[in-house]
Amino acid sequence: MASEPDPSNERVAFTSALARLKREGSNLLVVGGSSDVAHAEACDRFLGDEIGDRRRTFVSTERSSCVSADVRGDDADLIRYESPTRSAAATAGTADGPELPTDGVTGLSELGATVVDSIRATDEEVGGLEPAQFRLCLDSMRPLLEEHAEREVFRFLHAVTNEVRAADGMGHYHLPVAYDSETVRTLEPLFDAVVEVRAGPDGAQQRWHLRDVEADSDWLPL
Repeated sequence: MASEPDPSNERVAFTSALARLKREGSNLLVVGGSSDVAHAEACDRFLGDEIGDRRRTFVSTERSSCVSADVRGDDADLIRYESPTRSAAATAGTADGPELPTDGVTGLSELGATVVDSIRATDEEVGGLEPAQFRLCLDSMRPLLEEHAEREVFRFLHAVTNEVRAADGMGHYHLPVAYDSETVRTLEPLFDAVVEVRAGPDGAQQRWHLRDVEADSDWLPL
């Protein structure tokens, strides 16, 4: 008869894997459709503290509070995505009015190139990023998935996550849907972990699903 897995061994493996992600850099898919507050708290945690020369790139698709509250100083780069539909509406104006300018990036390939360029420019500026010094936040993948084929979003994320990994950075990407959704199953292989977030009775909670460890965490405070 096969023996049951030792919970203590699973905890050790899980803790070791988490430490490795923090040490070497990682890409995290943050999911959960029930609480914007939990997503915002997760964002604040994954962006890291202000100790040391932290560098950040924010990719905003929804102009969320996650981004607006945390862009600060010369150490942050903000990239705004404008959907083709929103951009066309903004620039068209009216028959009697002027066209209105937009300041965002339009198109998925252009967005990917802009993010990659931002990471490389940051690395060059500091003379080589230290492990986990660089942090990236994409505030919501929902508009990208609504406007582009899933395979195109997959290619975009493949390019960005590879660049974050090459910089030994830590990137997190918000997708406000349930963990068991088909979209999460499709995108999960691109990430080192999927982090579920939710509102708990005593505050926001998180549950980790690590790609290289079979055991998942319990629901833990954020």
